[in-house]
Amino acid sequence: MDKPRFPDPRKMGSSRRAKRDDFYRRYDVLLSNWYLLTSRVQREVESIRQDLHHELAQWRPHQPEPDWHAYAQRMNMIAPKTLFR
Repeated sequence: MDKPRFPDPRKMGSSRRAKRDDFYRRYDVLLSNWYLLTSRVQREVESIRQDLHHELAQWRPHQPEPDWHAYAQRMNMIAPKTLFR
């Protein structure tokens, strides 16, 4: 299987949308290979998803958006643990 390519966040700019898209691209790559992941990695992905879900549930429009870059970085830390390195 080919190694998935993650976009370089430095080249994407600093817009909130780019950061959010970066996170979801990484998340989608992990989900598309879900059956190849170990159960420990699956639990880590679920933990990140639940943390983000919880943060978004508490978010209000007058508040700053969640730190999408932090969630993308957490996904980056998982990627080396996967089988499709």
